[in-house]
Amino acid sequence: MTSQVFTSIAAIDAEKWNALVEPGNPFMRHEFLLALEETGCIGPNLPWQPRFVVANQGDAYLGAVAAFERSDSYGEYIFDWAWANAYAEARLPYYPKITVAAPFTPASGRRLLLADAADNETLATLVHALDQTAHDLDASGIHMLCMTRDEQKDLADFGYMPRLTHQYHWLNRNFSSFDDYLSVLRAHRRKEIRRERRKCAELGLRIETLAGDAILPRHIDAIYVFYAATYARKWGSPYLNRETFHALLRRMRENLVLVIASENDREVAGSIAFRSDDRLFGRYWGASGHYPYLHFELCFYSLIEYAIREKIAIFEAGAQGEHKFQRGFTAMPVYSAHKLFDRGGSAAIGEYLRRERRATARAIHAYRSASPNKDEPQYLPEPEDR
Repeated sequence: MTSQVFTSIAAIDAEKWNALVEPGNPFMRHEFLLALEETGCIGPNLPWQPRFVVANQGDAYLGAVAAFERSDSYGEYIFDWAWANAYAEARLPYYPKITVAAPFTPASGRRLLLADAADNETLATLVHALDQTAHDLDASGIHMLCMTRDEQKDLADFGYMPRLTHQYHWLNRNFSSFDDYLSVLRAHRRKEIRRERRKCAELGLRIETLAGDAILPRHIDAIYVFYAATYARKWGSPYLNRETFHALLRRMRENLVLVIASENDREVAGSIAFRSDDRLFGRYWGASGHYPYLHFELCFYSLIEYAIREKIAIFEAGAQGEHKFQRGFTAMPVYSAHKLFDRGGSAAIGEYLRRERRATARAIHAYRSASPNKDEPQYLPEPEDR
């Protein structure tokens, strides 16, 4: 078995790469990464520089990792700015670092892509290749974000420290309709959601959910305008450009879901989500003006209706946002793993992570206990997080 590091996804066989990606993980697929690369969102001399690792035996791909050399931490959503500041105060370089993640996307899934999930030899080959890449770049460490719990456990044997954060996901409990979903909520939350939808309806907008061939280039243009306006208002420069959205339409049309609000046949707001067979991922939204309650309709309620209709099991609506919890989204653990090469830095961050894991486990338990869902399952933390 050998390993090779690629600086472009275009140089990697798309069919062989995609064969390693588990179902339900559109953001690790070749076409998603290629859309980012061909439109200048990732690539040489950019903050996300590809260092894709492939383990192969002859022509067969046995495993792969979508790794990136990073010069900052923007677009990661598992925040480590405080670590970078601590390194700077200690006069230690934190950048470059290696990040293994779906760029600009806080969606969970496998990060160590294996043809055989039980293939420990290929796993070790990928991990050692990442170590070598990090050392060749003089990187401060390696960070694997939004991974599975099984992967996190496996990486403990290679010196990675576990991290626990959380998001809010909507879980489809075999609902047959939106009213069926409302029926599991406590009375005051049912009343509030119905009031929000009624107020939104009173705006007089036409709201439609589009997927597949129903999505036209003009819809994508509108979504980009809304997205860019939201970033300009809240955070500054957007990560993606107009060409990226059109590349995603060309390459991943079957994975896109749009909710568009129109007034007098003109698009005034919209949201974009990605889907797989059993998962829905809300990503971006925006509006051309102030429309009360429209955000909840386009980003949550219409997509919940879509998930129920399509029998999608889980709807991940993105990072953060306690407003999701109030609408019946469940607090869910999110797993990451981190290796820092400086001993002092590793020890300090390791102690921080131990405290953070316990605090996060308590928070998830508290959210579950106070959930507006009447039948919310109890959260059972890992033994080391209690």
